[in-house]
Amino acid sequence: MQKYNLEFCFKGSRTYVQGPDIFDAVIEKLEKDYNLAQMKDIKYAAHDMLLANADLIIVEEFNKDDYEQINSVITFKIDNKKYYAVVIENINKIECSNEYSEEIVRTKSIINGPKIIFENILDDSLTELTVSMNKYFLQQTVPENGKWIVTKFEYTNLIDTLSIANKKLSLEITNNFNNKLTKSIIRVDSQIVGYLYFSLI
Repeated sequence: MQKYNLEFCFKGSRTYVQGPDIFDAVIEKLEKDYNLAQMKDIKYAAHDMLLANADLIIVEEFNKDDYEQINSVITFKIDNKKYYAVVIENINKIECSNEYSEEIVRTKSIINGPKIIFENILDDSLTELTVSMNKYFLQQTVPENGKWIVTKFEYTNLIDTLSIANKKLSLEITNNFNNKLTKSIIRVDSQIVGYLYFSLI
């Protein structure tokens, strides 16, 4: 078992930590001890809202009953061995907030049927950008009241998600379950790199 501390800043007026920020913070810690190029079948699953800083525990065997609370779990494989990165909220309050605007993504994205396309000109991560794209797409196309949040995403590997400068990012909705849960394909240029799931709460 390995254990790390995760520290966050809220974005804008939010009082919770977004899934992309959790995922990116975990990958930053994993990079110290694991070869990102060897990581395959990466899956993020949200369990509970993260309202404070967190502990990250890496284990090779996982039983959710061993934990009182779980905020997120990220699984990945290296040489066919599966690892679990468990994010657990701790008692340390988040003391900072950063300005954050999705305006460029919202104004520069093009919606075409079940797809949304964004020619990337930003330095943000693929996860952060596609989550912003998908939220905007759903707000514009699904007539439901509520809040759309990311609940799960999957990547085949990490290498294809890192080099996204000046590339075309696109999402295509493949499943819409009663306007409550959606699944979208993530593409970088024309290559499929993963899948993104949103839920309405």
